[in-house]
Amino acid sequence: MKTIIVGAGVIGLAVADELCRRGVEVVVLDKAPGFGTEASAAAAGILSPQGEAKGPGPFFDLLTAGFQLIPETVARLQAVTGVDIEYKANGMLGLAMSDDDEKEFEYQMDWQKQIGVRFERLTREQVRDMEPAVDGPVRWGVWWPQTAQMNNRKMAQAYALAVEAQGGTIRPSVGAIRFLSRGSRVTGVATEQGLVEGDWVVNCAGAWAGFDGSLGFDLPLIPVRGQIIEFQTSVPLIRRVVKTPASYLVQRSNERLIAGTTVEKAGFDKRVTEEGKKQIRKGVIEMVSRVASLPENQAWAGLRPGTPDGRPILGRTPLDGLLVAAGHYRNGVLLAPLTGRLIADLIAKGTCSIDLMPFSASRFQKQDSLSKGG
Repeated sequence: MKTIIVGAGVIGLAVADELCRRGVEVVVLDKAPGFGTEASAAAAGILSPQGEAKGPGPFFDLLTAGFQLIPETVARLQAVTGVDIEYKANGMLGLAMSDDDEKEFEYQMDWQKQIGVRFERLTREQVRDMEPAVDGPVRWGVWWPQTAQMNNRKMAQAYALAVEAQGGTIRPSVGAIRFLSRGSRVTGVATEQGLVEGDWVVNCAGAWAGFDGSLGFDLPLIPVRGQIIEFQTSVPLIRRVVKTPASYLVQRSNERLIAGTTVEKAGFDKRVTEEGKKQIRKGVIEMVSRVASLPENQAWAGLRPGTPDGRPILGRTPLDGLLVAAGHYRNGVLLAPLTGRLIADLIAKGTCSIDLMPFSASRFQKQDSLSKGG
């Protein structure tokens, strides 16, 4: 059995890794050079189910299940590849600095308390005891001990090495791609370098997942630009993720401090803008004034793959042989191991452990489109 995966980001690589572990022949295709070059490279690597969900329900449950797989996946990938993914389970500190911040955190604490999420409300003094560099006008804070972080670029690298070590093939720079089909079944893909046929095709193309509009159904992916600045530090400035509802700081290493981010519907424009950088700097300097004096190493932007309802698109499509795993927005790194396992289960066993109906592509389809798809 052969599976073709379109998209060599962290989601596509995670699916490939899981299939390789089950003895499935895998080919990963990407139009870009290399792997993990789009949203996977542009993320901050924050792993926070309670920070991304807007309330209890299937999406929060999916995020929680994904988070639980992270430690074992990191340990396995590091053991197999020797790549240090820089995983740190050191929590997240939320800072309420305005009326809007207070309302947002109060709302989060209310629904999370009802379902047993661990958190602790802190006084301003406790916040500064925990993170002395925080010197902005903090009113109070929230401490989520279960949040973690990792180096997202190192994770993509480890996944790619693991795939190739298990006999999988990664083919970058294949140019434009379209799906091949016979009747109601997808049989492979056509690239500028030729045809690639297989028993299954998995669309993991992120914000570009709707690239082939000839299939008779929609994948309404929305590119959402996020800009990030990396500052140079001589010693670590903070010890854990520090954030407000609009801004965050992540100490990636002793010398690298990551600050973000913007949320911009700018189409497929990945440019870094002065306005975006100004917005980021303002937000993080309000939290930690010392950031104002730090030299800037670099800045970058990526396109998060969003969907109209904020949930990913996972599982079957109206066409036989074609699965989709896209639309993870800001949770691709968090959900990669779980997504890999779920998609591999569908291919190998025909079913998986989580009900994917809330994440099905069918929620965006008109009835006549579904009937035409078979």
